[in-house]
Order: sequence, then C-alpha cells, then structure tokens
Amino acid sequence: MDTARAGSDICRRRIGQFLDQDSFVELESLVTANGLTFGPERKKAAGDGVVMGYGTIDGRMVYLAAQDPDVHGGSIGKAHADKIARALQLACDAQVPFIGLYDTGGARIEEGILGLEGLGNLLASLNASAGLIPRIAAVYGPCAGGAAYAAALSDFVLMADKGSGLFMNGPMVVSAHENKSIAAADIGGSAVHAQKTGLASLTASDEAGLAERIKLLMAYIPDSGMGFIQPVDGPDDPNRTEDRLDELAATLDDGYDMREIVRLTVDTDSFLELSDRYAPGMVTGLARLGGRTVGVLAQAERRVSQAMAAKAVRLAGLCQKLNLPLITFVDAEGYTIGLSDEWNGLVQSGADLMQAMLQLDIPRLAVIVGKAIGTAYLTFSGKSCGTDLVYAWPTAEIAVVNADTAAHIIYRKEIAAAADPITARTDFVRKYEDEIASPYVAASLGHVDEVILPSATRPRLISALDMLTTAY
Repeated sequence: MDTARAGSDICRRRIGQFLDQDSFVELESLVTANGLTFGPERKKAAGDGVVMGYGTIDGRMVYLAAQDPDVHGGSIGKAHADKIARALQLACDAQVPFIGLYDTGGARIEEGILGLEGLGNLLASLNASAGLIPRIAAVYGPCAGGAAYAAALSDFVLMADKGSGLFMNGPMVVSAHENKSIAAADIGGSAVHAQKTGLASLTASDEAGLAERIKLLMAYIPDSGMGFIQPVDGPDDPNRTEDRLDELAATLDDGYDMREIVRLTVDTDSFLELSDRYAPGMVTGLARLGGRTVGVLAQAERRVSQAMAAKAVRLAGLCQKLNLPLITFVDAEGYTIGLSDEWNGLVQSGADLMQAMLQLDIPRLAVIVGKAIGTAYLTFSGKSCGTDLVYAWPTAEIAVVNADTAAHIIYRKEIAAAADPITARTDFVRKYEDEIASPYVAASLGHVDEVILPSATRPRLISALDMLTTAY
C-alpha cells in the first residue's frame, strides 16, 4: 500500500485555493479499497482516491470531498464512494454546506457490483441531503455516466472552461456512435452546459477562477436549509429609492433591460445571475435584499419558451430546498407560439412550472412591471397560485389576453362598422386597458396589494420580507 497518499497534492492544491489558510482537517486518510477485484490487482493507495474532511471559507465551516485523478484515474470504487457519502452525512449532521470536487473516470470496473453499489449509495446520499444542506458540485475534470449524476443532483454545478466535462456517455463512445471524432468539450464541456443544457450554474476560465466562484457562491448560500447560522446585515440602505426605475417605467414600451431593474432593486452589486447563457429570456439568480439572500426570477422576453420554463422550475426548486424567499419581476404575456412548440410538449412544460410554483412553501413576492397575461400572470404573480404579496407598477397590464387581442375579439363588429376602423380599434384597445387590464382595477378587487411608484420598489419589498419572515 502506498501510504504517501499518491497524487493527493492535486487535491490539496485545489482545496487550498478556496479554503481559509490552514483550516483544512482531513478525515479517513488511510481508507483503502477492499472487496472484489478482476484482472491484475491495482496497487492500493491510502485514501482510495478521495481527500475528504472539513475546513472554513471566510470563517464558515464546510465539508468537502475531492476526487484524485492521479489515483486510478479518480475511478469510483465502494470505499471511494463511501468516503464522499460520509462527508455528506457529516455535513448534514453539522448543518453546513457540502462541496464536491469531481474529477473521475467513472465507476471502477474491476470492483464489479461493489463499485456500482458504492456509486448508488453516493447518489442516494446526495438525494437524501436535498433540502437539508446546500450542495455545490465543482467539476474539475471529466465525469461520465453515474459519476455525472453526482454533479447533476447537487444544488449548484460549477465548471471550468479548461478540463471540466459532464457526459452521459464518454467522448469515445459518442464519437464512435457518430462515426467521427468529437472533442470532449463539444460533447459535455462547460460551454455546452452553460448554453445548451443550463446545467452549469456558474463557469470560470480555469481552476483558479473555479475556486473564486466557489467562494463567491458561498457568500450567498445559507449554512443549511434552516438558514444562516449568523445572518448578515446588509450595508445598503433598506429605504433607498431609485429614480432610475421611474425613468425606465416611463419608456417601458420603447424597450428596457429587465436585468437593470433587478440590479437597481436589490442591494448594490449583489445580483448573482445563474445559468445566464441558457434561455437568457428567463432571468434567474440570487441576490441580497436588505442583507437577506433571495431568489430572483424575471422575464427578459415576454413569451416563455420550454427552456425558459425549465430554467424557472430549477430556480424555484433551489429556493424551496434552501428556504430562500422568491422575488418575481413580471413582464410576460404568455408562452411561445408555434406548431413545433405545441408538438414538443409546451403544455406539459407550462404545467410543470405552474406545479413547481404551487408547491413552494417559502415567502413569495411579485412585482408586475409590465404585462401579466393569462397563465403567465397566475404562474408568476397570482395570489391564488401562492404569491403572498403582489405589487404593480402603474405600467402593469393584467388580463386574460393582451389588450390588442381582447379589443379585436370583443369589439370586432364595432371596429368593422366604424368610419375609421384604425382609430376605432385604438380607442377600444385603450378602453380595455383602462377598464379591464389596469393594475388599479386588479388592486380594487384585492388581487394586487398596492400600485407603487417604481422608485419605491426596493423599500416595499424589504418591508414585505421583514413581515413575511415571521409568518414562515
């Protein structure tokens, strides 16, 4: 047995890039592989390819497990998997986050069913920890098949442009199937999961950047599903108003940046967008509001696609597991229109999103910035569908369909009979906007709690959060 912990220098270097100096304490460093083997017996290594233990990041405790690619290619045997599962359990017991540093060639073939069951135990442990503690998967190298599941079952997936990979089937298998050589990065690299699948929450250019991403994310996530051990008061004034929001509202129909609205509302420089390159029409992320971490869900495009809906489902689930309030900024007039959308399951995607929102048991606040039409209104801001408090800007439009469509349907005979149909249509659209779709009408019926000045959005939300915190 190699008692020098072969190759562990790479793990210690990676760990040292984000843990506080001299804070790491290793556990189970002498564990070795045992059980079935097939073929030439491999030299046993102390630690069996996993460096596991605990340490601190900015003084906050975390448990972690790092796979060592220099020990049997980081392959997962039973003892290897059990060490990672043990770190997860210890993190749950301590009610602190878990960080997995994944870099593996997959299941250890010579261990047969023992290796498979070890992997199964690890995946079951990840599933059991959901909602108890935050789980960060930092993907440093390739991970295929069941090993990729370990990352995908986590709350956050972080990847580096250089070296990281998540695949259901390895590059050689995919290349053989496609009958051409395909680079690993083009199958499951960081760009693929940042742009095409949305699995990557955050990306970095290299390992040093990945470590910085871990530290950045840790500043937002709670210690456990029960919240922060030591809540942090934000330095930003909770009563700060933003005149720029009034300016944006005045020219809303000329185009605007929803991300700017989010950034101006939350604590200064605190918006951390997640999966920003995937389905960018749906804005998802974490932010601080009055020093409190919240989830943010907003529409940058008015029609919701299947990918946008899936992205929103993921954010809603994250907020539920980590017990984070959810703030929605609403400007949506429905779902994408097209035959391919219908054939590809748009109804189910919309229903999945509605169900995800209905099942939330966390504080929910909505700000209707622009349009809130039909099921989009119900999903993102409907009180009947779980929103606790609804604020609307004077620019909001709330209805079954948009005013232009409604006027055409309801007043089509009057428009056709008018001497000037174009002017008549404009007048009827305005009539519907004023008498049906106005936020003041919704407020008079109790479905909007208050129509607010855009500049007052931030203090209103912070006050509502303070109130709702005592109710949950």
